[in-house]
Amino acid sequence: MTNAIWNRLGPAAGLLFLPVLMAGLLIHRYPDVRPTDAHLANWLANVNATTFRFGVYVEALGVLLVIPFAAWLFGRVRQGAKDSSTPATAMLIATATWVALTLPINESWAGLVDQARSGLDIRVAQTIVSINQASYGMTGIVLGVILLSAGVAIVRGGAISRWSGWAAVIIGLFAMVSGPLGTDATPLSLLAYVWIFAVGGYYTFRPGMRRELEASSSRASIGGGLPATR
Repeated sequence: MTNAIWNRLGPAAGLLFLPVLMAGLLIHRYPDVRPTDAHLANWLANVNATTFRFGVYVEALGVLLVIPFAAWLFGRVRQGAKDSSTPATAMLIATATWVALTLPINESWAGLVDQARSGLDIRVAQTIVSINQASYGMTGIVLGVILLSAGVAIVRGGAISRWSGWAAVIIGLFAMVSGPLGTDATPLSLLAYVWIFAVGGYYTFRPGMRRELEASSSRASIGGGLPATR
């Protein structure tokens, strides 16, 4: 029973990860990636601190959803024909690291918004923005490690469709290579999010589809075994 519940919650967390993340982002929003002094000053003067903090909270919930998804995936890939515990463990460690590095970035943004209401030198504000963007850019490398490790574990063990494993390997490698350029320089971080969303969605709805097929087969067998009557 516990495994059945966990096999529901893990994929569902992956399915909700991207929508909740994007909802938080749409609520609080950021200034331009590399804002001019005038744009940043205007953004800081008009941003609603309460709304921004709420959006940060929602986005943080989305970030945390990757943990149960990764835990479920860890257990799933280890059920394969070959031992894949090493890359699966690397995926778990990278996931915990990514969450630990990602969550404080928005708190830094929230601090910037709070201090701006009391007056803040634009050069100091630009420095904080640059630090936040550089920190976020480096999380792309860790995100790449998550995808690469997951992909290797999937391809090696075969417990999950290998197409998803190879997709994870390719996305993970390119995310790691493009990390020094900044995560915002390529769409690969979004592809990583989409991969989690796709795998989570597939395994969220697949059990229901399987039960329907089994039920249909059972009904067909019963129907075929009934004697003909007049």
